[in-house]
Amino acid sequence: MKILGGQFVYGRTIEESLKRAAPERAKGLTHSFDMLGEAAMTDADAARYFSAYKRALLHLAETSDHTQDLHRSPALSVKLSALHPRYEFAQREICVPELATRILELCAVAKSANIGLTIDAEEADRLEVSLLVIETVLASESIRDWAGFGLAVQAYQRRAIEVIERIAQTAQRHQQQITVRLVKGAYWDSEIKRAQELGLRSYPVF
Repeated sequence: MKILGGQFVYGRTIEESLKRAAPERAKGLTHSFDMLGEAAMTDADAARYFSAYKRALLHLAETSDHTQDLHRSPALSVKLSALHPRYEFAQREICVPELATRILELCAVAKSANIGLTIDAEEADRLEVSLLVIETVLASESIRDWAGFGLAVQAYQRRAIEVIERIAQTAQRHQQQITVRLVKGAYWDSEIKRAQELGLRSYPVF
């Protein structure tokens, strides 16, 4: 299991991951670190995950060259589901402003260290609330003139192109740059199963 896990997980902590990444970083390569974990079920869970993200950002800041080009700097991916226990569309009036506040606090740390911060992808039924959070963050003056904020878009989702177009329009409206990372998408099986359970005519993924 350790051998297999090593193919997909760089390390159990940000320190382990950076140590393993050192040879590649020495060659000029950069990394986006995804902190894996379960969704927050309580406010205490969310606070713990928030602290872990902040510690990881601070550690990346301590070990990175703040003067280098942003696109050659490391980045950290965060999951909105880890930062709020009611991260769902029905609770958007509560969770969107609270999530945006937490993301902007993490953005402040990343911006000061000239490293990237990416909002990771989630299940299809959370896409709309994710976009509301991202659009709220993009509208903030605090990240103006910083191109380190970004999101991951699941190319297997049928709405991928529409998501990119919507985010591009929002970024243009606020005169803000944003990084988009295309990924295949990790929720294919669950998306298909959920659509079948709901009796939908089609699936949200290809």
